[in-house]
Amino acid sequence: MRMATIILALLSCSYPVVQSPPKPIITPYFDRIDDGPGFFVECVNTKSASISSGSSFWPSTDENIRLDGSVLEPAGLRTGPGLTMQVESGQPWRGIIVLRQTEQSYFPAVKFDALVRSAGVRHLAEGRHTIAVKCGEVWSDELAFYWDGERHSNRD
Repeated sequence: MRMATIILALLSCSYPVVQSPPKPIITPYFDRIDDGPGFFVECVNTKSASISSGSSFWPSTDENIRLDGSVLEPAGLRTGPGLTMQVESGQPWRGIIVLRQTEQSYFPAVKFDALVRSAGVRHLAEGRHTIAVKCGEVWSDELAFYWDGERHSNRD
């Protein structure tokens, strides 16, 4: 029995362990400019070569975002100011995604090491929602968030 255990241990060490690509990470992002929930996304370049920060590998396009369990239909998610640069293999890509509730032409600058900022008008019903993003072929875990559509009026 001892010999069988040793042989199994040696055999398991001779085969490389295949690791699955890391999942993208989503963190809530709050600002005073965008009219809607925002998310800070971080992904790792899992390719063997560098990829442009503007590549469709990253979740800055509608088809790389899942809202309430459904992939977004193309509706013109716009990417605003950002840095177009190469992201080396194994290095992180960071971006800000905002689900605006009203149309705005203003795009704030990227911050906090983000390379791009994307926004699109996605009208949300009040209540609980989920969001997930895809980098390459890997989806993040779903992040639950709540949207309150009530507006405050500044009446004197």
